[in-house]
Amino acid sequence: MRKPISLRWRLLVPLIITAIITSALLYFTMRQVTKQAVQATQEALLEKAVTSILEQTRFTESNVEIDLPYNIFTMLGAISEDKVYYRVDLDGLFLTGYDDLTLKNLTVDNEHIFFSSTIFRGVKLRQATVQQLFLVNGKSRLIQITVAQTQLFQEAILRDMSRNAGVIGISFFGFALLVALLATRSFLRPINSLAGTVSRRGAHDLRPVKGPTPPELMPLMLSLNGFISRLTGTLRQTETFIAEAAHHIRTPLSLVKSESQLALRKSKSSENRQHLHNIIESVDMSIRSAGQLLDHALVLYRSEKIDEKRLDLTVIVQHVADNLQPAADLKDIMIKTEIINNGDIFVMADRVLLEVALRNMLDNAIKYSNPDQLIFVKIVLDQNFVRIIVLDNGRGIKGVKTKGIHKRFKRGSNVDDVIGSGLGLAIISEICIILGGSFILKNNKGVGACAILQLPVC
Repeated sequence: MRKPISLRWRLLVPLIITAIITSALLYFTMRQVTKQAVQATQEALLEKAVTSILEQTRFTESNVEIDLPYNIFTMLGAISEDKVYYRVDLDGLFLTGYDDLTLKNLTVDNEHIFFSSTIFRGVKLRQATVQQLFLVNGKSRLIQITVAQTQLFQEAILRDMSRNAGVIGISFFGFALLVALLATRSFLRPINSLAGTVSRRGAHDLRPVKGPTPPELMPLMLSLNGFISRLTGTLRQTETFIAEAAHHIRTPLSLVKSESQLALRKSKSSENRQHLHNIIESVDMSIRSAGQLLDHALVLYRSEKIDEKRLDLTVIVQHVADNLQPAADLKDIMIKTEIINNGDIFVMADRVLLEVALRNMLDNAIKYSNPDQLIFVKIVLDQNFVRIIVLDNGRGIKGVKTKGIHKRFKRGSNVDDVIGSGLGLAIISEICIILGGSFILKNNKGVGACAILQLPVC
C-alpha cells in the first residue's frame, strides 16, 4: 500500500512549483526587457546619426556635398568600445564610407528609418538605413545613408543583466520558498495545536476539546468531541455493568455457600457432609475466580478513568485487612498490621485500585498460608516512597519458575492443588503501573512469601 502524502508536502509542492515558475518568468522577463532597452538605446543613437548625416547633405548643380557630423560618431564611440561604420550611396552607386558594408534594399520612404542586423567582417552589427529623394534641376536623385555599430557593449550589458536577473530569480525563489515554509507552518499550526492539546492530556482526561479553532477544523474537533462523548458513555456503562455483575454473581454464590455451611453443621451423615464440603469448595473457587475476574475488569476500566486523591495509606490498609479478617478466621489466621515509621502516610492514588491491589495481596497470603498462622502487614516509609510489605508463612515460591508469573492466568508450579484463577499477581502488577509504583514477590527469609508494593508518597 502506497504511503499517503503528508499535508505539509501537499501544501509545499504547489507553492514550490509556483515559486520556480515565477522565478523563471522573472528571469526571462528581466532579460528580455534589458535586451529591448539596450537595443532601443542603440537604435536611438543610430537614428540620430543617419538623421544628422541626411540633414548635412546638400546638392549643387553638378555634385552633392556631405558634411559628416563627426560629433555623432564621437558620441557613438564614446559610449563604448564598439566600432562605428557608415556608407552613403547616390542613385545606387557608392559615394563614401565603407563600400563592403551590406546595403539594405528598401523602397523609397521619406518618413521611416529601417533597422536591421548583419554580419560585417565577422562581427555582428546593428544598422540604421534611411533613403530620401531630392529634386535637382528637375531630376530626381536618391540618396541612401546607412550607419552601423557593433554590439559588443550591448552584449556585455545583456550578460551582466542576465547574471543579475539570475541572482534576483534565485533570491526570489529562496524568498518564496521561505514564505511557503512559513505559510505551511502557519497553516498547520492549528492542527498541531489541536494534536498537542489532545496528546498532553492524561490517559484518563475525557473532557471535551475546547479552544479557538479555525472554521476549517471545526468538523474535526466536533467529530473528536463526539468520539470522546461516546467513549465516556461506554466507560460509564462498563462501570455500571461491572457493579451489577459483581452483585449478581457474588450474592447468589455467597448465599449458596452460607446455606451449604448451615447444612454442613446440621448434617449427621458423613457422606452428606463430604458432598456439602465439596460444594463449599466449588463455591469458594467460583467466588474467588469471579471476584478476580471482576477485579481485573475493574482495573481495566479504572485505567481509562483513574480518580486520584490524597489518601491516608494506614487507614486504607487497615480497612482492607479488617474486611479480609473473616476469610482469614476460617483458617484460624490472624492478620497483624504494623507501621514501622510512626505518623501519617499519604499517597496520591485511586482508592478503588489501591484497595483491589491490597485485597489481592492479602488474599494470596491467606490462600497459600497454612491454618493457625500469622500474616504480617508492614508499612515502611523510605524517603519519597512507602512500601506495603505482606509476609506469610505459607509455601512461598522456592523452586518456582518466576518468569511470566505476573502475567494473566499464569500460576506457580507449586500451587496446582489450591483454588485460583491466575489473575491475582497480574492485577497487582497492572495497578502498580497505573499508580506509578512497583511490585515485587520473593521468598521470605524464613518460610513463606514476601510481597512488596511500593508507591510514591505525597
